[in-house]
Amino acid sequence: MVRGLDQRGVEPLAMKLFAGIVLLVIGLGIGYAVYTWAGKGATGMLSFTVSVSPTGATVDAGDTITASVSVQRIGPYDKNVSLSYSGAPADVTVNFSPNSGVPSFGSTMTIVVGSSALPGTTTITIKATGADGVQQTATFELTVA
Repeated sequence: MVRGLDQRGVEPLAMKLFAGIVLLVIGLGIGYAVYTWAGKGATGMLSFTVSVSPTGATVDAGDTITASVSVQRIGPYDKNVSLSYSGAPADVTVNFSPNSGVPSFGSTMTIVVGSSALPGTTTITIKATGADGVQQTATFELTVA
């Protein structure tokens, strides 16, 4: 037996070091995940915006209306952005002209309300989706009288 070496202190010290390494690896993994998530959010925020004007209208069944959609670049974003929509009620169609472009660009949104469209108010969501998957939205409130 070697004098001066405390056998009781070696194992607890090794366990503490091992636990510290495990916690460090877990912390780095979580930190990297948060960094990656935040980075994607920053990319989305520094890409483009989409807006519509006016933001709503009241129309009769059988009418057609138009609105202006604007896709504005933020920062150096240079990817193609496509326009689409969701939330239109039955017998209502939405078209964009042009339906894509590299920001900054404008588009005319044409809403065709069929003669059998039911009265009521609905929100149409305008989706602008970049070639890299970044998506921004705007809303248009349509009231069929």
